[in-house]
Amino acid sequence: MPERIMPGLGLRAFYDPGQRNWGTSLSEDLRRVSALVQPRATSRTAALPATGTAGQIAIVPATAGANANALALWDQSLAGAAAWVYLPPQEGWQVWIADEARHVRFTAGSWVEIPRPGIVRIRTLTATSHTLETVDLGSILETTGSSAVTVTIPPEATVSFELGALINITQVGAGVATVAAAAGVSLNGVPGGSVALDGQWSGAALMKRGADAWIIQGALVGAVA
Repeated sequence: MPERIMPGLGLRAFYDPGQRNWGTSLSEDLRRVSALVQPRATSRTAALPATGTAGQIAIVPATAGANANALALWDQSLAGAAAWVYLPPQEGWQVWIADEARHVRFTAGSWVEIPRPGIVRIRTLTATSHTLETVDLGSILETTGSSAVTVTIPPEATVSFELGALINITQVGAGVATVAAAAGVSLNGVPGGSVALDGQWSGAALMKRGADAWIIQGALVGAVA
């Protein structure tokens, strides 16, 4: 039976007798299991030190030039010397971050906080346009600038939010915040509809109720049109 990659953690198994250097492969897989079962990392923002501590696991900062977002394990290299060993993250991996005391999940190419009961993530929008993305789920989007801002709801074919997805929007700055449905998307039953928030410090909640169908409720200047 030829070797194959198993589902889940991507471990190798079902070697033929004498196949490859199975001892090395098995050791690498056991290290992978050790790191990914109940994973804990010291930080996801601190630069890796040249020399780690025994058993240390960290996440390489997203701004790093190499191995960005990878799990870094201070262990032995194939040559037997102590070194950082990197595990590229896979969609859905979850890790506890010690210096933030929170869990994060690898989603759409980045590590994002997992919502905690009673705690809502705040994302600041500084550009004049923003298309909703998966990391916005469950967040409050704050528009902070003095220029008008348009927040666009993308079609399901582009970003597939689950039914019941909830995203809040607050206009903190003086620039008028408008929520607009992209072509093929309905907002309060209006295909391609849009509506502005009712001035500074007003807010509204967006909820997906069906395929390419969203509801907006809150402090609005009027009906969706």
